[in-house]
Amino acid sequence: MKRLRDFFHDNNDILLALVIVVVAAGLIVWRISIILDYPAQIAKENARQSQTEAAAEQDEPVSEEPAVQEETTSEEPVTEGTSAEAEEPEAPVAEGEGQ
Repeated sequence: MKRLRDFFHDNNDILLALVIVVVAAGLIVWRISIILDYPAQIAKENARQSQTEAAAEQDEPVSEEPAVQEETTSEEPVTEGTSAEAEEPEAPVAEGEGQ
């Protein structure tokens, strides 16, 4: 009995690691078809959505005015604290004034 207990204690970590690997492999094999079908499912949904959007655009009435395109600028956007109006220089104070 002692030999069996010593064997179990000596090899417990290896046995646990093998059980984890077997369970993980079993889950992957069991779900592999679903895992591999996922990209095709996303592609079908994207195609269906683009077809729906294209059909909706064709149903919209065409206006006689040309479409206005948004202007893009290469300037960086002004953030708080960096604009010229936000940073007003202080006027120099002469000695004796303001005291």
